[in-house]
Amino acid sequence: MLAQFDTLMRRSYDRALLVGSYVGSIVWSHEAKNMTAAIVLMFSVLSFILAAAVPSSAAEKLRVAYPTLGPGSTPSWVTHETGFWKKSGLDVELILLSGGARMLPALISGSVDMILGSDTGVTLANLQGANLVRIGVTMNSLGYSLVTQPAIRSIQDLKGKVLGTGRGRDASYARLVKILSDNGLNPATDVKFLPIGETPTGRLQAIKSGLVHGAVFTPPLDLVGSRDGLRILHKIDVPTLGGGINTTAPLVQQNRKALLMFLRAYMEGIRYTITHKAESLKVFFKYFRNPDSEALTYLYDDTAPRIQKDLRPNPESVRSILEQIAVDDPRAKQLSVKDHWNLTLLDEIKNSGFVEKLYKQ
Repeated sequence: MLAQFDTLMRRSYDRALLVGSYVGSIVWSHEAKNMTAAIVLMFSVLSFILAAAVPSSAAEKLRVAYPTLGPGSTPSWVTHETGFWKKSGLDVELILLSGGARMLPALISGSVDMILGSDTGVTLANLQGANLVRIGVTMNSLGYSLVTQPAIRSIQDLKGKVLGTGRGRDASYARLVKILSDNGLNPATDVKFLPIGETPTGRLQAIKSGLVHGAVFTPPLDLVGSRDGLRILHKIDVPTLGGGINTTAPLVQQNRKALLMFLRAYMEGIRYTITHKAESLKVFFKYFRNPDSEALTYLYDDTAPRIQKDLRPNPESVRSILEQIAVDDPRAKQLSVKDHWNLTLLDEIKNSGFVEKLYKQ
């Protein structure tokens, strides 16, 4: 880098000498009263040479991963495609890493700078010694549907059946446990749980093939399943974190300016998502690579009202996540709703009046 800069300066100096010789001839060929103008010309040309030779600084690069084509990811797609991050001076690369099991190692290792989601995994990782931090959240609630084979007509019919989940005791497992418990079944003895891959589409296919009898889904896969002949047996609305904005504590300390730019632009993208349905749906089509307008409209209509405009977590939603984690790790019971959060970035944005001005436009 230093060698390149030295070469650059030498070339600029040689070019400046040529310009100086030319300007010098002008000075000597005119009367003394024109000397000042010639000197100004020389320095102006020299400044132009140096300015042209030194390249402009590149946009700040941020690699951001998301786990699935689902509600919590949608505003990030719109923010990216409409150029809000680029306009703010950031080069954001959105990366689909299917399943939280892949996202956390990528964040901890530094392969990505941020992840949108894996909200239970972040807390579990910190309980095991990681140094991750949440700086905001996309949504504070999610809608889930229990989708089953058509022969299942009630939750009681699930007794003795096999239900599909993601890897480990993830959000899909927690939702199933709640539905079963609320309706008189014992999740530990009345059903069997079978982990099915990393993606919701894999679980949907498992129901169709008869491998499992049911699983829970967020929009639009519940609608897709019902159109394929499956049954939407039960719906619940859950206070929980969706699309949590997670990074590492060192990055917050070292690159606070870039993170502030990221959050402000994300808020702009969220406003655009909420106020521009048709344009947002075009982005949905691109990411899903699916022209199913009914399903994606269904996704949009369920998602847009849930998006958190100021990216602030709801304590009830955080508490719900901690209760879910405590089932497997009792240490989560000792955590408060403020642990593992750094909301100083959002505080700074709030104090500037940015969000208020944004929604007055």
